[in-house]
Amino acid sequence: MNRSPSTGSAGPETNATGRWADIFRGRLGLYTLALNLGTILFAISNFVVVSIMPTAAADIGGLRYYAWTFALFSVGSVIGAAGTGPVREAHGHRTTLAGAGLIFTAGLLGAAMASNMETVVAWRLVQGIGGGAIASQGYALIAEMYPENLRGRALSMLSTAWGAATILGPAFGGVFAEFGNWRGAFFALGGLGVVFAYLAWRVVPAGEAGHGKVRFPVTRLALLAGAVLGLSATALIDNNWVRIALVVVSVGIAAEAFRRDASAELPLFPRQAVDLRSEMGATFWVMMLSTMAMVFINLYVTLYLQKLHGVTPLVAAYIFVVNSMTWSTVAFFVASWKGRKEATAIVLGLVLMFAGLAGLASVVVSGPVYLIALLLVVTGAGMGFINNPLIQRAIAAAPPDERARTGSSVQTLRTVGYSFGAAMAGLVIAVSGLTDDAAPEILGPAMQSVHATGTAFPVLAIILTFVMFAHGRRRLAAD
Repeated sequence: MNRSPSTGSAGPETNATGRWADIFRGRLGLYTLALNLGTILFAISNFVVVSIMPTAAADIGGLRYYAWTFALFSVGSVIGAAGTGPVREAHGHRTTLAGAGLIFTAGLLGAAMASNMETVVAWRLVQGIGGGAIASQGYALIAEMYPENLRGRALSMLSTAWGAATILGPAFGGVFAEFGNWRGAFFALGGLGVVFAYLAWRVVPAGEAGHGKVRFPVTRLALLAGAVLGLSATALIDNNWVRIALVVVSVGIAAEAFRRDASAELPLFPRQAVDLRSEMGATFWVMMLSTMAMVFINLYVTLYLQKLHGVTPLVAAYIFVVNSMTWSTVAFFVASWKGRKEATAIVLGLVLMFAGLAGLASVVVSGPVYLIALLLVVTGAGMGFINNPLIQRAIAAAPPDERARTGSSVQTLRTVGYSFGAAMAGLVIAVSGLTDDAAPEILGPAMQSVHATGTAFPVLAIILTFVMFAHGRRRLAAD
């Protein structure tokens, strides 16, 4: 694809030294503004929903759909991210990014006007589709529009935008929740969405489009979505035998989706993504299980802090963020660990996640709140220890022709894991008998069940870690 004339001309954009100031000048400055606004919008929406959902559930009911608001958003994100490439090749950068902004905005405004939680869930799916497309398109635009010597700085800006959202998001949602106005949070983000869509249309070049028909992976994405919907539906059913049947069917559907993907001409994931006979497959399973564990840690934190411990929405939101901030901090320090240190980090991280979940199960009802916050730090540190080492190991285990796909599929795989984790957490809540009134005598044991059940995921991940290590030793011996 041709670059815009401004990025190809002499000037700061082509400076060989690649200064920070270069990405804020001229046409590149407008690209940087648009991409970071989109990233912040998508990232803040994640933290805002964590802050406002307890207030929304208290207002319009539908607590049994609580986990759906996260699971369906994740499903939409997978669809949006996977569909960005085909749509971009058919319609160009400008239309794709601006269209994604409008879809995301429609989802926000639809949720803001919803009269029940079922409608909120449906619009959250729409939000996910638009948000996933925005996030995916951002990386594509950096590759296309920025010269090589500035791409690293542009990517660093996106990471900074995520960090800013970690701090701003809870405050943004918490302020609205403090006044019981959860709809206002969605409306406010919707206004930012309109600004982003307009900015994307005005500053992003159209690019080349319409070069051939690109096949969209409809069947595989529909199967993944169906698997998550099947698991989520267990929260709406009272018969345990029907629940078991739905779980079995959903797992089978997910397996079929990955089987089809492995044999597809243009797969979404590496071909050995879920094959335990390979190092990559074992690594991705550990990554998936650890992501599901994080869902069981985080999903209901703001709800039970408010309902069981009388914490205000804003404070509850910032206690929740402690987990992700610790994750980011620890990940920074272990980013360069190799060899035995890398292996130690993975095992230590999973042990910390298990210990944190077990601890939360024991104190979620009794508190004190500071101990809950400390255990969130422990689990966040655990995820920080395993994050970069697992990604590095997966890429190292990939065949040369699949390394790029392996790296780009990490976030998609995590999103799938998040969807499955949220659906399964909703099942645990349903079995525990939690209803809309969220009475403390029911809510407390239900939260204990969620955290206790979650301990199974790091245990399974630890077992598969040793399978991963065995594959890794064989790879190194063969080299």
